Amino acid sequence: MHILVVASTLPAHAADAVPRFVLDQALALAEADPTVTVTLLAPHTPASRALPWPRAESADGRVQQDRFGYAPRRWETLTARGIMPAISERKAMAGVVPLLVAGERRALKRAVRATGADVIYAHWFTPQAIVAAGVARRLRVPFGFTTHASDVAVLRRLGPLGASTVRSVTQRAAFMTAVSPQTAQKLLAFFDGDARDGVGAALDIEPMGVRLPAVTPVPGDPHTVAVIARLVEKKGLHVLLEAWPLVRDVVSDARLIIGGDGPQRARLESLAAGLDGVELRGYVTGDAKAALESEAGIVAAPSIVAPDGDADGLPVAALEALARGALVVASDASGAQDLLADVVTIVPAGNAKALAAAIVAEMTREPAERDVRATAARERASALTWERLAPEMLARMREASQRHGVEG
Repeated sequence: MHILVVASTLPAHAADAVPRFVLDQALALAEADPTVTVTLLAPHTPASRALPWPRAESADGRVQQDRFGYAPRRWETLTARGIMPAISERKAMAGVVPLLVAGERRALKRAVRATGADVIYAHWFTPQAIVAAGVARRLRVPFGFTTHASDVAVLRRLGPLGASTVRSVTQRAAFMTAVSPQTAQKLLAFFDGDARDGVGAALDIEPMGVRLPAVTPVPGDPHTVAVIARLVEKKGLHVLLEAWPLVRDVVSDARLIIGGDGPQRARLESLAAGLDGVELRGYVTGDAKAALESEAGIVAAPSIVAPDGDADGLPVAALEALARGALVVASDASGAQDLLADVVTIVPAGNAKALAAAIVAEMTREPAERDVRATAARERASALTWERLAPEMLARMREASQRHGVEG
């Protein structure tokens, strides 16, 4: 089976400061079945422009990545750090969205014909699932999608046209997943009555996965908090910095390490100036990321809903922290409140005092209690590994392909 994955955010190379969960999932799909091949299709970014395409992403070449152009080069920055953050930072980028949609449609048609794809799999509803629905219908290929955060809710800005688009695309999809119940509700909000029940029954909740460490890690410092995230407003890091003096008032040697880059970096550096125990390390990957993770016994995900409506689906960093046995403090806007409340401390989004109190509580836990929590965290993460999730996604795709063959 050949799977054609279309996504707007995908790392172009190992050092690219872009979340890699789409790539990790593609590699896991291929690992789960030696007869599966995957093509990843994504728009050009500044990080991808100088590289030759297509490129092999797996040692045996069964996972390939390809890129497409959609605008003059100086405008091909729309998806580098996410579409909504790009528009928030520079309003004129909204005018590039139609170019992205048109370019993605052309590229997806070419890719379907070139690869003989058995199924199209779209990450993010807007614009990928919308584009994939049209291409799949024209070229008679089944398609499905995963909605991650606010990629459906953004269509409310288009009024009745947006609602009609959501319903049409959803009805055409052969399979669909949401990374958390919170994200699923944003899709279901476009439906009522029996239609809502039908979509709810067809919509599976499946987060992006993690890989468990080969060896159980030594617990990090219980007085050190880590954040590994894109530095965008929805991550709520300004709330964490507001809370930090309250943490230091109780735990005088508390440390906060922030790994990541993004449009909010200058603002966060300004807020962190003068705060004791705070370090912004910039984008980290590979050994640098592993080193940062090993330092911290606590991981924070203080997500908020940004003014433009952008929100988290379920931070992969929180899942990775659980896999290491770290204690996690997350907000009730992160998505963790629905899937992980049994192993994660949940606080109200935007509430600096509650966030500080929760972090202090985690820092001052008794060692035996920390060990119990760490064991529960690792056990919870073991159910969310790529090794478990990838075969489930493959089963959806095979069923969609087989059903399409019978109906066709």
